[in-house]
Amino acid sequence: MAFSVQRIDTLQTVELAEGMEIHLRAAGPFLRLMAYLLDLLVEAAAITSIGFLINLVFPILGENVGNAFYLLSIFFIWWFYHVIFEISPWGATVGKRALGMRVVNEAGGGVTMGQSMIRNFIRGVEFMLPFLPLMAFFHPRFQRLGDLAAGTLVVYSRPRIDPVIAGPPPLAGIPVNMTLTREEEAAILSFRYRSGGWSEARQMELANHLSKITGEVGPKGVSRILGMAHWLEEQR
Repeated sequence: MAFSVQRIDTLQTVELAEGMEIHLRAAGPFLRLMAYLLDLLVEAAAITSIGFLINLVFPILGENVGNAFYLLSIFFIWWFYHVIFEISPWGATVGKRALGMRVVNEAGGGVTMGQSMIRNFIRGVEFMLPFLPLMAFFHPRFQRLGDLAAGTLVVYSRPRIDPVIAGPPPLAGIPVNMTLTREEEAAILSFRYRSGGWSEARQMELANHLSKITGEVGPKGVSRILGMAHWLEEQR
């Protein structure tokens, strides 16, 4: 009897506008656990420091005020430490950043405050039901319940860069007689450098996305994009 084994691939391919693609590599649960333990140390250090400061000003604040402020600090750090760092330009807590990870949405962009709050507040439910965090070990993208609810991924901050195979140069450059945005120009040049690794069907499929610029579809569209890319390179 033959058994079919499906390989779990952590490389996530996301197609953006104009057929351009980015690659996201999902971080594994063991590394994420290590990052979480580092973050617990950071949180513990912050809580200890706040307690020390409160003790210094204890005679001024009074015992009740000091205790209330201390408990409020614990609450804020426990629930909002991850949120504040994940919506920052880092996109990661201290632990995740130290281990080369960040939190992104499923299109590879930064997470919103709402997404971060959902993924982190659900952690409270996961603590009450310890089997839920184990879901991440069996999910193809290692998403835990909070990630699934918020539409987020934990990925390596330096995704793998695949080798680029340049497509064949055209016989002659085709002048671009229009004003292109930087995104459009990047899409044309990206097509030129990456088309060598695509099948003819894939080349034509992506060339059709640029038909408004080239005025052609199918094989003619492919040839025209390559010619335009060649001309753009000569102008640089």
